[in-house]
Amino acid sequence: MLFRRTITAALAVGILAGLLLASLQHFAVTPLIIEAEVFELPEAAPTKHHHGEAAGHSHSHGNDEAWGPADGVERSGYTYLTSSLLAIGFAMVLVSAMSARRHQQLKQGLLWGLAGFITFFGAPTLGLEPELPGMAAAELDGRQLWWLLTVALTGAGLACAAFAPGALKTIALPLLALPHLLGAPQPAEHGFPGQPDSAVTVLHGLHSQFITATTISHLLFWLALALLSALAVKFYIKPQQY
Repeated sequence: MLFRRTITAALAVGILAGLLLASLQHFAVTPLIIEAEVFELPEAAPTKHHHGEAAGHSHSHGNDEAWGPADGVERSGYTYLTSSLLAIGFAMVLVSAMSARRHQQLKQGLLWGLAGFITFFGAPTLGLEPELPGMAAAELDGRQLWWLLTVALTGAGLACAAFAPGALKTIALPLLALPHLLGAPQPAEHGFPGQPDSAVTVLHGLHSQFITATTISHLLFWLALALLSALAVKFYIKPQQY
C-alpha cells in the first residue's frame, strides 16, 4: 500500500511540476534560443550544445544536422513530454526520501527544493553556464563527465551537511568544493566566435537574459516540485504509517 501510494503521488507531483517547467521553458527560455538560432553560422562544424532546457535539447550545425523537433507544436510537445518525464523521475526520489525522513512540512519542502536546485542547476552552472546556439563550448564528453561529478559530489556534500552525524559533517565542504577546484572543461575561445561585432553585442544580451530565464525557471520548478512532494507526503501518504 505504501509503495503504491508513493508511486501514485510521485506521478501526480511530477506531472504537475513538469507542466510548470515546460510552460516556463516555452514562454521564457525557448524564444531566446530561437532568436539566437537566427545568428548561427551555417558553415560551422557540427557541434552539439546544451541550451539549459530541461529536455536536454541538442542542436547541430552543418549539413549532417541530426534530427530535431520542428519549431511550433512539435517542439513544444516534446518539451512538455520530456519535462514531465524528467520531473516524474525527480519526484520519485523526492517523495520517497521525504517520506522516509518523515518530512512533510512546507518549510522542509522548501529546503529540499533549494537542495535540488543547487545540486542539479546551481553548482554545475558555476562552471558551465547555460549555452545559447552558436556559443563556443568544450568537448561534450568532458562537459558531461564534469557535470555528473559535480551533481554527485554536491548532492553528497549537502546530504552530509544535513544528515551526517557529528564529525562526518566536516567532509561536506570538501565534497562541495572539489569539482570547482578541479575546474570545468573550457573551450579554446569563449563567446560567439566567427560572428561580427554587431551580432556579438546582440548575442551577449540574449545570453544574459537566457541565464536569468533558465535560473528562475529551474528555481521555480524545484520549489514547486518539493512543495508538492511535501503536500503529497502529508495528505496522501498516510501519517499513521510512520
